[in-house]
Amino acid sequence: MWFWLWTALVSAWLVGVFFGLRWLWRQLAALMAAVEAAGTAAEAAGGRASFTPAPVPEVALFASPQALAARQQARWRRIKARRQRRRDRHQAAYDSWAVLAGWRD
Repeated sequence: MWFWLWTALVSAWLVGVFFGLRWLWRQLAALMAAVEAAGTAAEAAGGRASFTPAPVPEVALFASPQALAARQQARWRRIKARRQRRRDRHQAAYDSWAVLAGWRD
């Protein structure tokens, strides 16, 4: 009796593994076909696309102190603005949670 039970379980497992691997193989084949098509399209578009590189920033070692100070101030302004936007987003989320929790109206 146990022999037939285990035979059926192992056979069912093998069939499941077969179908699972077959599905995985088909998914992989479709993915590789899509990657190949994307590569072909990228090669075709590569000849037509024009690339303009970004300007190289001035080396800090040779910049004037005023230029370095201005660059540092601009950097700090961007950082402060980003922090303020994040703070505003978080406050809006906290306010909406407080309304949902019934702490505020």
